[in-house]
Amino acid sequence: MRSMIINMRRLGATLLLLASSLYSYSQGTMGISGLLNSPNALISPEGTVKIGGNFLHQRLTPDKWDYNTFNYSLNITFFPFVEIAITNTAFDLYDEGKFTNVDRSVCVKFRLLKEGKYYPSVAIGSNDVITSNTDNLVDPGNGNKYFGTHYIALSKHFKISETTIGLHAAYNMLSSTKQRINFPVSGGISFSPSFFKSLNLIAEYDTRNYNLGGTLLLFKHLYLQFFVQDLKYVSFGAQAQFSIL
Repeated sequence: MRSMIINMRRLGATLLLLASSLYSYSQGTMGISGLLNSPNALISPEGTVKIGGNFLHQRLTPDKWDYNTFNYSLNITFFPFVEIAITNTAFDLYDEGKFTNVDRSVCVKFRLLKEGKYYPSVAIGSNDVITSNTDNLVDPGNGNKYFGTHYIALSKHFKISETTIGLHAAYNMLSSTKQRINFPVSGGISFSPSFFKSLNLIAEYDTRNYNLGGTLLLFKHLYLQFFVQDLKYVSFGAQAQFSIL
């Protein structure tokens, strides 16, 4: 028992040494910076590239998916005020009991106001911007715009003895008939302790469910994410990040 405690302490100390002290820009399930499954107003530093993927419980996806799935994404912050992600979500196109295709979605976020000492950052964004309907690329009803939403988000952070607390809120609007929301306002609280700044604990409401989880940044280049949706259903992911500037 004593040796197990010692080993656990060593593991914790190792993680503390490996983790970066940089601010943690969480990666949402759609591949764009966010909380867990809810938008925020944060944008990664200019020139940041993120490549990653997530295991998604079926309760996290639109009704098209009646099974667990996964996605993978490429995220680039071209300018300090705009972030773009391309995300592929696997699905069983022919009901064969196996993944045979992917749904491709483009997500964008623009920061309108950078966070200041007395005011929050403000951003607008859209998930799954275009559809496969070539006659109307933004048609809300035709094509495959399964994750279509628009939002405006606010984020404000406070430091208390080097512990960072973030307050986040967003107003969400449907841009697709294939997506649904129960209540348009989402948001949450993020908590990064002073003794482990790369750990970001998050509690949120995502317009349909309450979620608890967190993200961890290791080696300055690897994000790990884990959360429980509706306090029942587990999803998780990982992303590698680097700068091209």
